[in-house]
Amino acid sequence: MTKTYYDDFTKLHLSKMAQAMSDITYGYEETQVPKEHYKKAPSADYEEIVSANVSVKLVETIYNMLNGLQKESPDCSTKRLYCLIWALRPSTMSAQQYQALSLVSDDFEQNKKARMLNAQTYEDFNDVLLNGTTYHFNN
Repeated sequence: MTKTYYDDFTKLHLSKMAQAMSDITYGYEETQVPKEHYKKAPSADYEEIVSANVSVKLVETIYNMLNGLQKESPDCSTKRLYCLIWALRPSTMSAQQYQALSLVSDDFEQNKKARMLNAQTYEDFNDVLLNGTTYHFNN
């Protein structure tokens, strides 16, 4: 079996390993990364690394769940997100809040070019919430 650079690399002390990684990185289009960067990363607490990985997995799980819900009922998906953004609880939502929520989510669904959160959406929501759709559309 042929001995490789990796075999020797894994036996290096952290400081020399960091310098070797910096040299390898420089070999790619002369990209300069100081050895301190590579020295710091492997010295991180194991808990930090595990925590970051768990966080990524949690975001992935939530994303997959929301993506599945969006495919199942796209009309409710936008309302769901607006409820989260504006801290509206569906169980305690007033008729005015639901009317305002429906208006802005329907508007978003009909005009996919619109951004979900912009000043106009927020103003429309508050306008309908305070004055109703009749005033909003006649104004």
